[in-house]
Amino acid sequence: MSVYAELRGFVRVHRDCGILRGASDSTEAGDIRIVVKCPCGARFGRIVDRRDPDASLLRESLAAFQAGEPGPTS
Repeated sequence: MSVYAELRGFVRVHRDCGILRGASDSTEAGDIRIVVKCPCGARFGRIVDRRDPDASLLRESLAAFQAGEPGPTS
């Protein structure tokens, strides 16, 4: 399962808990570290290879979380 698919599953499970918040940064190797937190206390965290085909989708999703939007569910 891809990281993007895992993130979508996390959002589906926790979307009724409230607004999910996310952040990302780069590792020393240039990969992407992502974290999404739910108000219920659940946390989704992964390190994604910068060459991962879903890297751009993950960046877009995290931008939505940072803006307080719902994130990926479809």
